[in-house]
Amino acid sequence: MKSIYAEIMDLAEGTSSGVLVTVVNKDGSGPAVTGTKMIVYCDGKISGTVGGGSIEKLAIEKAHTIFLTQKNGIEKYVMDEPGDCTTTGMICGGTATLFFEYFAPKNHIYIFGAGHIGKALVYHLSQLNYHITIIDDRQEALDQIEEADEKINLEFIKALNGKNVVKNSFFIIATYQHQYDDIVLKKIYSSDWQPKYIGIVSSRKKKEILFGEIKKYLPGVDLSRAFLPVGLDIGGTLPHEIAISIVAEMQAVANGKKGGHLRDS
Repeated sequence: MKSIYAEIMDLAEGTSSGVLVTVVNKDGSGPAVTGTKMIVYCDGKISGTVGGGSIEKLAIEKAHTIFLTQKNGIEKYVMDEPGDCTTTGMICGGTATLFFEYFAPKNHIYIFGAGHIGKALVYHLSQLNYHITIIDDRQEALDQIEEADEKINLEFIKALNGKNVVKNSFFIIATYQHQYDDIVLKKIYSSDWQPKYIGIVSSRKKKEILFGEIKKYLPGVDLSRAFLPVGLDIGGTLPHEIAISIVAEMQAVANGKKGGHLRDS
């Protein structure tokens, strides 16, 4: 069984979403002990304890609200008469102050294509909060990439079959042939993956062709989350320059920003 500190490390690495609850102060009597910790996971699982009873029940309820706000906070609980604190209904007579800390899970990104741009993307994204899966049917191309969390050597059409693809993930299409870009785009939109972002390395002319084909394949398809040509307009033609423009656009989408100049905001 993992210790709660090992679970905290997992949270810090973004393996799952959770709220860490820590007793940071205690006055008087009560079950909470300063320094004790509890993790409330997004699926309802609980690990550790902050003393049990009503205070723990209220702490769990508070943690679930933090999943919505995604903001850390402090709450003081009184285990006696009502006052300026949250009352627990307990009669111990003390107070306990709890700190609630939200840990977000890593974003998942699936990159189709392990060429120069794909390799540069993995390099930059590995420094950020992303779980990276890169896909290519060329083993020699995948062998050149070290920082990915997962490498899949299969035909593009088969690569994610049977995989638990995380919903609201990011997708990059950067294969080495137009036909594969078309296949991957249709696969994404034909699945229930609910992508948050689909970036396609492409020219504007190629955009007309790809979008025309997907609209014929899936009439009424919503292409609002497809970014083609991909990336912010920052200039540069080298793989790392293109990758930086793509990562910047992804971060803007992830953080709900427009990607403009800060001086203009």
